[in-house]
Amino acid sequence: MIIDVIILTDSTDVFMTQRTINTLHYSDIMHEFRVQLVDSGTNDPLRYRGYHNYIHPESSFNYNKFLNIALTYCVGEWVVISNDDVSYEKGWFSTMMNVHEQRPDIEAFSPKDPLLYAKWFPNHFTGTNSTYYESYTVTESLQGWCTVIKRSALNNVLPFDELFDMYYQDNDYAERLKQVGIKHALVRDAIVCHMETLNVGQIGDVKSRKLKIDEIKFRTKWNQ
Repeated sequence: MIIDVIILTDSTDVFMTQRTINTLHYSDIMHEFRVQLVDSGTNDPLRYRGYHNYIHPESSFNYNKFLNIALTYCVGEWVVISNDDVSYEKGWFSTMMNVHEQRPDIEAFSPKDPLLYAKWFPNHFTGTNSTYYESYTVTESLQGWCTVIKRSALNNVLPFDELFDMYYQDNDYAERLKQVGIKHALVRDAIVCHMETLNVGQIGDVKSRKLKIDEIKFRTKWNQ
């Protein structure tokens, strides 16, 4: 199976981005991962290995705009949208597909970061044998740093709203999934680790101001 993986990076940590690509390719040899690498930093594709397309938009950074550009290169049955600071663990994608085989009506997924759940949601799967949890709640269930969706379902929510250029794009995505009736689930044993988890809750002044601006955009759009 061919899976397109869109990785957004800004070239500030080439080692971290390359590590993300490497762990992806070694994580699940049952599938072919086609990396669409979108670089908003230095235009030097020789800095990286293991990508299918190197995309360097000329415009200033806009998260959803860059996703829309990358999606024009995607042909796989599934699409993964990934940060450049994650580590893909063995069998993570096949584990999601096992859930999809049981529940073909679920067409969007998020993996689990053990550190995130131990730190912030320690009781998430307590008292249940379920291997997945249906929900659209951002961070607790839907992960903006790594989200997976069937291409045929994704077509129903495109294009991504370019109003969300930095934050709250995952919240907007969750609302669009709900709006068109695409079911989403967190998969307990699909493990992908996010390096940013170590800094969850630490917000600088500049990020705080931008978060507030994007929160207003989101709440205005969805009347929340």
